[in-house]
This record gives sequence, C-alpha cells and structure tokens, in this order.
Amino acid sequence: MQGSPVLYAPKYEEVIRTMQTKLMKMEYFDLKAETRLEAYADTVVIEKEGNNSFIAAVRFGGYPESVKGMSDAIYGGGSVTVEIDGGPLILCSRMKQYRRELSHDGIYAEATLVIRDGEVNADNGGEESKSTDKPDMPRKCYLFCEQGDRDRLFEELDKKTGVPLIPEFKEYVLDELQGREILKPLQVVSYREKFDVWLFSVTKGEENVISVMNDGLKSGAIAIPGTNGNKFPAVRSVTQYLDSFGVMIAERIKNQFRPLFDPAVETLSPEILAVNENIKKNAGYSLYDAQLAVCEAHKRCLERGKATLCIAECGAGKTKIGLVVLHSYQQGKTFKERPEKHFNIVLCPSHMTKKWVREIEESLPETFAVVINSITELQNAYAAYERDTKTCYVIMSKEKARDGYMKRPAVRWNERREAFLCPDCGQTIEMELTDDGSKYRVPADALFFKRENKQNHKCENCGSLLWTALRPEQQSEWVKVSNFGFVHRRQAAQYLKGLKKKPALYDAVQAIADDPDGCFPNTGAYRRFPLSTYIKRHMHGKIDGLIVDELHNYNNNSGQGDAMGELFQAAKKVVGMTATLINGYSSGIFHLLYRISPDLMLKDGKRYDKPTEFNSEYGVTESIYEVAAPDYNSNRRTSKRKLRERQLPGVSPLVYSRFLMDSAAFLSLNDMGKDLPEYEEIPIQLQMNEDVAREYRRLEAGFKSILRSQKDISKKVMSAYLGLLTVYPDQPYGQKPILHPVTGDELIVPRDTSSFQELHEKDYSVLEVVQKKAGEGGRVLVYTSWIRTDTQEKLLNLLTENGYRVGILTVAVPPNKREEWVENQVKDGIQVLITNPSLVETGLDLNDFTTIYYYNISYNLFTLRQSSRRSWRINQKAPRVEVYFSYYEGTMQNRAVRLMASKLAVAGIIEGNFTDEGLAAMSDCADMTTALARELTQGIKDEVEDLGAIFKKMAILKPVETQAVPEITDEDTMTGDIGAAVEDTADVNDGFDDNTVIHVDMPVYQGYSNITDDTSEMTIYSTNAPVPTIALLTFVNSTRPERAVWDRAEKEMNSLLFDSVAELMAA
Repeated sequence: MQGSPVLYAPKYEEVIRTMQTKLMKMEYFDLKAETRLEAYADTVVIEKEGNNSFIAAVRFGGYPESVKGMSDAIYGGGSVTVEIDGGPLILCSRMKQYRRELSHDGIYAEATLVIRDGEVNADNGGEESKSTDKPDMPRKCYLFCEQGDRDRLFEELDKKTGVPLIPEFKEYVLDELQGREILKPLQVVSYREKFDVWLFSVTKGEENVISVMNDGLKSGAIAIPGTNGNKFPAVRSVTQYLDSFGVMIAERIKNQFRPLFDPAVETLSPEILAVNENIKKNAGYSLYDAQLAVCEAHKRCLERGKATLCIAECGAGKTKIGLVVLHSYQQGKTFKERPEKHFNIVLCPSHMTKKWVREIEESLPETFAVVINSITELQNAYAAYERDTKTCYVIMSKEKARDGYMKRPAVRWNERREAFLCPDCGQTIEMELTDDGSKYRVPADALFFKRENKQNHKCENCGSLLWTALRPEQQSEWVKVSNFGFVHRRQAAQYLKGLKKKPALYDAVQAIADDPDGCFPNTGAYRRFPLSTYIKRHMHGKIDGLIVDELHNYNNNSGQGDAMGELFQAAKKVVGMTATLINGYSSGIFHLLYRISPDLMLKDGKRYDKPTEFNSEYGVTESIYEVAAPDYNSNRRTSKRKLRERQLPGVSPLVYSRFLMDSAAFLSLNDMGKDLPEYEEIPIQLQMNEDVAREYRRLEAGFKSILRSQKDISKKVMSAYLGLLTVYPDQPYGQKPILHPVTGDELIVPRDTSSFQELHEKDYSVLEVVQKKAGEGGRVLVYTSWIRTDTQEKLLNLLTENGYRVGILTVAVPPNKREEWVENQVKDGIQVLITNPSLVETGLDLNDFTTIYYYNISYNLFTLRQSSRRSWRINQKAPRVEVYFSYYEGTMQNRAVRLMASKLAVAGIIEGNFTDEGLAAMSDCADMTTALARELTQGIKDEVEDLGAIFKKMAILKPVETQAVPEITDEDTMTGDIGAAVEDTADVNDGFDDNTVIHVDMPVYQGYSNITDDTSEMTIYSTNAPVPTIALLTFVNSTRPERAVWDRAEKEMNSLLFDSVAELMAA
C-alpha cells in the first residue's frame, strides 16, 4: 500500500508539467481562512461588465482537493486570478449561478462550470432575493455555438425567445440584434476547441426583441412568407391561433407521427389471431377489434423495446390484452422450428390472483399457472417448469412480493456521550429541529427512531443503514409496541407524555419503563426474505416476461413500488396495465416513470433524488412569498422571502409526448365499436341545517385562528382539523376534540348539534335516489369513504325502515370472496349495497348496480376512478349508468369535490380526454399547457378523425387514401405589426422553452449526465481519464439533453406552425 503513490508519481508529474506549459494557471486566496488553491484551466469564457470581468464558463483540472475547493469557491461567489497571455487577470464569479460537473480518476480531477440563464441578482438558494436599483434590468441568456456558425447561433437564439423566428429572418435578426447590442459576443480563451459564446439580453416582455421584429416588418427588411400581399389574420392570442389553424396543425401531426400499428391499413399478426381463436374456443367469444388492434401495437412495441404500457378504461379487458400481448410476442420467436416455452410472472393485487389463473387457463394454449406466496413455492414452480414442456405463469400478489423481515433500529446508546451512535462509524446520530424559523441540529433522542423514515434511515456521516433485521427470538435494547413503533428500554418514560389519551399504548410502554430488562415479544417479526429481492438476485435472466396489473399501485416511493422495480429489472419483457395512470399530480407519476423509463428520465435531466425538478416542469406548483417593503426614505431595498410552496393538480400533456408516446396505448370503452349504456356524473349540492352550519363555521374560525397565532403547531394539527371539518357535516355529534400535539390539551371541542336518530339533507337525498331507482327495478350502490363515521349503520336503518333490502360489504369479507359475496346478495334480492369504495375498486364487476351514490368522497383519485366504473362495462345491458356525488355547500366537502374534479380532469388529459362534463366541469386546473391542449382539441374534434373512429370502422378494413398536402410556396409577403400577438403569447412561451414532442424513432441515451445538484453536496464521478477529454461546448449541450436531442422535433414544430399560416393564406 505504501508503494502506490511512488508508482503513480511519474505519471502525475508528467501531467502537471503538461498542464503548466499549455494551460492557464488559476489561483484562489482566502486570507480569512488562510487558504490558497491552485488549478489549471484550458478554457475560460469572460463577460465584461464595467470595470469588472466575470466568469461565464470555465474548465480546469488539478489535485482533487484543489479542484473541488476551487469549484466551491467559484460557485460561492469568490474571485480567482487567472494568468492569460502572460499576465494575471482577476475574474469575479456570480454566486450560485453555475451548473457544475466534477470528475476524477484518483490522481487527477477536473471541473466544468457554466453560468445559468437569468438575472445576475438571482436569489441566493431560493431563500431570499432582493430587487436592484434597476428593477427593469434585462434578463441575461448565454448562447453557446460552434465558432462562426450563424445557423447554430440563430437556432440557439430561437430557443431563448418567445418571439416567432423563422429561417428567413436570420440575417436581419442577427445583424440588428448585434447592432443594438442586444446580442454581444463574450471573450473565449481556449486551448482545446473553438467556439463562440454570446450574451443575449432580453427586456421585460421581450419588448426589445419585439421592437426589432416590428421595425423590420415595417421597413420591409423582413416579411412573412406566403402572405401574397394580403393582410395577416387578426390573431391576438394563442386561443385564436389554435382555433384558426388547429385543424391544419392536427393533420400535419397525424402525418408526421404514425402509430406502430394502423388498423385501417395493416393486418393482425398470425400469433395474435391464434390466441384469439383459442379464447373463442375455450370462452365462447373473441376479443373486440379494438382490443386486437391494441394487442398488435403492444406486441410490436415489445419487439422494439423492453416494456409496453396498456392504459385501458375499467372493463376494457386489460387482463386478456396483457396475456395475448406477452404470449403472442413470445410465440413469435421460434427455436428449432417450434415455439419456445417461457417462465413468466404476474404481479397483481391479492384478491385477483385466482382470477388470473382462470384467465390464463382460459386464454392461452400450452400454458399452466400457479399462485405462489413464498420462495419455496417459487422454486417448486420453476422446477415444474423445467420438467414440463409448457409455458409457466407464476401469480404473485403485490403484498407478498415485498413481504420481508421486520426491521428494528441498529443504533446503540452510549452512556458516556449521552447519544445514539452509528453501528459502523461510531459517530453521533443527529436530528434537525426548528425553532421560530431557525433550524439547528442536536443529538437524536429515542423518539427519533420510533419508525423508519427518510431522516433516520441512513447515517449522514458514513451512509450505513441505521436499521437491521428483527428476529422473532431476539431481545435487543429496542422493543416493538404494536400500533405504535419501537421503544428504547432505558428511555421508555420519554414516550409516556404523549400517550395519556391512549390507555392501551400507555400501559404497554409503562410496562417497559417499569421493567426495562424484561422479556417482551417481537409481535409481527418473521424470518422472511422478500420475494422480489430473491428474484432479482438469484433469477436474473430466467424471467422471460412480467405482467404488472394495476400499475398505478407502484407510483410512489414505497416498498411495493421498489418490489415492482426489482421485478422489472429482472424480467426481459414487461407489460404494464392500469386504468388510472396518474392521481392528478405530476408527482404521482414520477417514481413510476423512473421505474419503467429511467433512460428517458435521465435524458430529460431529471434526477431520481430531485422529484421537485420534475414537478416544476411538468406540474403546477404554487409558491408563497413574503414581501417586505422598504421604509420611507430609507436605503434598505425591498426584500422577498419564499415561505412555502405546494403542488396543485395539473400534469403537462408533454409527459405523454416525452415519456409515454413510444410505449403506451390508450383504450376506452368507446373504442370498442359497441353501443355502450349512457354514463353521467351528477354532482348534488346540499345545504346544512342552521345549527350544524353555525357550529361548522365556529370550528373553521378556530382552525384559522390557530393557523395565524400558533404557527409552531399549525401543521401538526392540520390533518386532524381537515378531517374534522370534512366529516362533521355528515355526523355533527360524537366527534373527538382536537388536542395540542405537545401538551395534549384540548384546543377545540366540537359540539353535538344532532344525534344518530336525526336525519339530514344528505340522508334524504340518498332515500330519494333509492326510491326512484328501486321503483324502476334498479339497484343502488352507496359509497361511504369515511370509516370514522356511523354513516353505514344510519343508512342501513333508514333504508330498512322504508322497506328496502340493504347489505353492507365490510372489510371482514376476504378480498378473494367479495365477488361471490356480492353475487349471493344479488340472488337474495338485495336492492341497496353499502360499502367503502376501496373494497371494490379493482377486480369486481358490479353490473347489477346501475346507480352509484357517493355519500362522501375520499382524496384518492385511483379509488374514485376505479370505483365509479364498477358497473359501466362492456357487458352492461342496462341503458344508463348514473353516478351521484353529494356534498354540502361551502364546506370542506365542497372543496374536496372540486379538488377531485381537478385531479380527474388532469388524469383525463394524459389519456387524451378533454371534457367539461360531469364532475370534471368543477375542475379548477390552472395548468397553462393543459389549457392550450384543450383549446387545440376543442378546435379540431369535429373535423379531424381520431383513432376511436377508426376502431369503430374496423369491421370493414379498408386502406384509406392519403390526402395530398398542398405545396407551400414562398411568394411576396407583406409587413405588419406582430407586437400585439407576441404580447399575448410571450408569457406562455416562457413555459414552453424546452417542451417539444418526442419522435418514436429518437435515440435513447445509454448513460447518464453527471450533473450534480447545486444545492446539495457535490458528487464526484470517476472518468478514468488523466487529462480533460470532453470539450466545454459538448458539456453545455449534454447538460441540456432536452435541447440537444429534441432540436429537430422543435424546429419541425416551429416550421409546422409557420407553414400552416402560410398555407392558409395561400388558400
């Protein structure tokens, strides 16, 4: 070990000598800290501002410690000295305004810093920003391009502005912008490559760029092609533009983006038809044409890539589709003139395992299926597969896939240091506390380890896990208390203070405090290894296919989600299926996209540990700021501080074009070409009686008072208050008081303004609907989402007293027996079924209940969408299905319904359903991209045929004649004023800078970008390179992958818009 430095010394000295002769020496001094750093740069980009010179970009190398320190100094706003042309030059830096990349191979490190676009006085880390003496200071953008390449410069310029630019404007725009000093070159000193850097200064509303364009149009220096001397249409907004030219744009899009399978002009593969024949033979029916077309598209998708996603409406036959897709793909590959056998896995909810076995045996030839619950059963199934000649499907529930051993804290208490220590490095474990807005760290107490979470999962010093396996027979210094968490034996008294209102837990913890050396059972501890982890480690390469049912169950950062991710990695091909892809928020699809399309997420520059970046670009985030105005005649400037931010319902349709378009197919019941029953969602607004309304307003006022006066506990009691305000109108009696989270004192005590025997307007509303529907011979399904209320018993008594046969489906009925239970109730003549929607959201067909009534609504969009479609199925014979949503006006219930309406509208957008009917009509979605997409679809829906119309005509497959696209000619143009039009669209375009459509055949990045998060500790990645090898311009482009990869698509789209206008004018 001692000889290693000697071995590398000659090589390193040679590198240093080379650097000293060809590179620029950089030095940083910090007199206060008595620090001096030295490195060598091969590229420096300098921006002159008055008498100062600032770093716009720099690339340097040297000792790893020096390079990292120099990078931190520049990023933190420090000044460095660089020797250029034999003389020293002091370069200032802009605090926290750079993108950074670091790499090293052990003996040599290199760093690249490139300035970000934006104002020079941007906020410091997002905490606080101050206005300057010049509030209208232009926004600075930096353009990197090859030296002397004006075409590339114009393309980069077009990306930075919302003003419409076309290639015909290039020479005029570049010359005029440089002449007015809006576009200025920066000084580039580089020993490695030749490139240009330009500073593009944009005033508020892009007024300076608009002025350049207007002057050119008025003078005749530029003109809009294709106008033929006619006046330009009076288009003053994006809405008017889409309304005028939407049809033409849609036709162009259809011609440019062709589906993998077009059922109107292509035929189904023999493998698909063979499976369909087998289904017809065994089940007595065949798949619908639309289902077969989707199967063919998914099969072709698997031939191109690893995964395909089937997003099909409830009742559209996803189970059959998934089986047909995977089987037909696998049977398309032959071995020695005969089909191969395969070993596949199905991951599904526990109550659907037996249903999958029935579906497999009914649908697929030469196949057997088995349900597994343990590693032993998995091994037996694989052994049977190896002995047999048939394909094997093992059905695994999502609960069993991640069902592993229980964990306990692994930290050790040290009496001398009075702290919990890491079991590996021995350092003190700390926790973060907040007091009056200030954050500080203190040694963690025993309560910190009550349950495992992100804060106590790993040691911040060494990264070791702080939790270990809990064996059933093991007695450690931690005791597991059921329904509570882990309690430290020697510090059990700390837990008692907050348990006075919970006698059972109090007694359990008190027993530990009284006898810390006693023997306590580890309830729930088992010796069990997770199935998914075993498959990933020991069966990698043996899993030919994976079908993931109810894909939306794995959309968050959870154990079951990680289990799906492990199975996804182990399988060769994957078919994902769901009826509800997202929950209305962009965060609801982030982890799922990373599990199924990590390459696309990395290509888009979205890091797994920074989901907020994804939400900021593809979601709707509301930021709350506090602005402090300066005192009169004072020198103190206005300050702005961000208080908090929250995510609102909204997902950009670009999520589909960027991440789903090349692997997902959407199928609705309307695509089946079958006459479906009518479906209507009916919100019912009700009024509370005076006593209940008065008490509700008092509770609401109390909550608002706490939010204003007791900010330290407001977040801790918010959940309890919101729950109280939601359920109180339905049950204005028997509600528990809200307790202080620290002292346990009663903050507010709800008054009883009614009783169990008293009926309210919502109860009468249910009775009215039941009377009407039962009188017509129908059945009613009543959903009650809140288990803390006695609503089910109250409705049971009310409806029974009025002579109706009522049944309540509870959690006591096992999931795998609920379908049979409902069938028996229907045979017994049940008229009203009352249940929680989460008990029937998947796997059940409730066709006998054509009226659904939501007594109250939960906040889970997946549950809402799945449960509301239980009776609107392909095989529904009733003429109409109605779904009622009841709520009290002006209450939290009203807000909840509006929130769910917004989520529902957003979820439909990703699936291409822009509707203003039913519950979606109450949506308050504020996503601008969504609004634009809705305008486009509303403008073209009556004139452009969609895929659904093609499915409905599949009974007669005829090749359609392609329509000729009128040729576009460049003729005389006219001048005009575009300022008004751009004024309305400039702010909109700011949000569309990087949002372009992905082509199906675009390349996929195989690596990942080593860009570190500027707000966290930097990570250094190894490059195994002794000297810098990547050019700075390459780094700039690679750190903007959405630009570098999608330039072609964006330019085509820009050309498409202008060509559409010209084409219309020519006509």
